[in-house]
Amino acid sequence: MKKVVIVLSFILSIVLLIPQDINATTLQEYEDQLEKYKNELNDKNNQIAASKKELEEVQQKLADYEKQIKDTEEAIKKIEEEIKKNNEEIENKKKESKKLMEYYQISNGENVYLEYAFGATDITDMIYRLSIVEQLTDYNDKVMKELKELVRQNQEKQKELENKKVELNKLTEEMREQSKKIKGNISSMEGTVPNIKGQLSYYQERVSYYKSIGCKSSDTIGIDCDKPKRVSRGGGGGGGGGGYLIGANGFASPLNSYNYISTGFYWNGYSGHKGLDFAEGCGTPVRAVATGRVYYVGSNKDIYGAKMVMIVHNYNGRLVFSQYAHLSGYAVSTNQDVYVGQVIGYVGSTGWSTGCHLHLEMSNDVGWDYNRPGNYYTYINYITNPYNYIPG
Repeated sequence: MKKVVIVLSFILSIVLLIPQDINATTLQEYEDQLEKYKNELNDKNNQIAASKKELEEVQQKLADYEKQIKDTEEAIKKIEEEIKKNNEEIENKKKESKKLMEYYQISNGENVYLEYAFGATDITDMIYRLSIVEQLTDYNDKVMKELKELVRQNQEKQKELENKKVELNKLTEEMREQSKKIKGNISSMEGTVPNIKGQLSYYQERVSYYKSIGCKSSDTIGIDCDKPKRVSRGGGGGGGGGGYLIGANGFASPLNSYNYISTGFYWNGYSGHKGLDFAEGCGTPVRAVATGRVYYVGSNKDIYGAKMVMIVHNYNGRLVFSQYAHLSGYAVSTNQDVYVGQVIGYVGSTGWSTGCHLHLEMSNDVGWDYNRPGNYYTYINYITNPYNYIPG
């Protein structure tokens, strides 16, 4: 029976030491992500260029409509002046006609028309005189009709121009709204470019790094190549515990043994708080919780711009990840090997934060953008309580 127990124990210890590659990621997946962001950036730039061209066309239409409105307003003003002038001529003609009629018509109780007509010396003279009277009357009527017709036509033109102005104002407003919408779209698209460029830069850096150390596309990161050093209690080359409590498993507190936890861990896989918040003054040194390798330093992963350091650890062949967020500054760089207790950054309040503190987040097997690159929602399924590793 003792032999069986010994054998089972030996087998179990061997299993625990075998690298866990269930969620392993190959270099090819990083290369795929790199290509994805290259295409995404190219598509976004093409969309922005197309929107800017559309904006230019809309603004040209807007300028044309505004010019037409100005021309229409000037035409309306001109017609109004013509109508006013013609109305004045009509009034003048009325006065002239009235004077003419008063002159030829009744004067001192006598009919001048009749006197003028019947004062002819012969029938030919009489016909001539009657013709003169008729022509004067017809001429006045004709002039009055022509002037009134001009006024009518101008009033119609005025109405047409005013309707045109209303339509142009409507089109102008539509163009302004369209211009505003396009500008908003351009601004929105341009707002995503820095993030895409950040992701592109990150994957370009990772691919270049893995290739520089001899990784092949089919290699599994962290197992076939770029395998971090094993977690151990020892320091060396970067400082050991430095007086900080290091557990038997080789993990230590990121600050010291007596930190105040302002927000604890309460994560159910899709909501809650994914780590531990250590309330500490800004500028306080932040230390690596275990021996490992830095694989991310920056602020472009967090949508609120929190400065972060991410480290991958080799814990008995299993990949464990630690993330340090809201930092005020960095003390390490990407691809750097670090040791337990080594200063990797400083407490800050960057990103979505209401005060100086350190957010420590840890996960098993899958790290944010280390394996399963680009899939944040896969990563959060592997988050674990940091107290499963660091001393409480």
